[in-house]
Amino acid sequence: MRTKALDRTRFVNYRGRADEFFRGMLDEAWAVRYNAAALLGIHAAIALSDAVAIHQVGKRAADDEHLSAVRLLEIVCQGAGIDSRGAMRLGEIVSGKNDLAYSDRYVAIDTDQVQRIRRNVERFFTWAYRNFGFLGPEPAQGG
Repeated sequence: MRTKALDRTRFVNYRGRADEFFRGMLDEAWAVRYNAAALLGIHAAIALSDAVAIHQVGKRAADDEHLSAVRLLEIVCQGAGIDSRGAMRLGEIVSGKNDLAYSDRYVAIDTDQVQRIRRNVERFFTWAYRNFGFLGPEPAQGG
């Protein structure tokens, strides 16, 4: 797994990006742009995972394959004595990213799919903000 070392104070940049992507996911879902909502949700979860890893161990995953972020988050959880259910959820979230973003065919997702992704992202955010208090207040979730 390739990683990139960063000053631990830079976690705030990734947390801010995660929160912005999270709000974008909610806005795009409301506007019935489901592919955009799903992709923003996936990127929100990756960015929040990066924020946690940077704060805790001073590095983030740097592989093209996003599953390395899952592996790094598992390592961070082990080191902090935190249940790694959030890392498992992150794995579920990122598992469909390549098909959604890079497939040579257009894959339109439906209401159920975007809602599943949104719920997983919301639950991942809740898990992260509850277990890593340094992240600050959790962003407001939509209805």
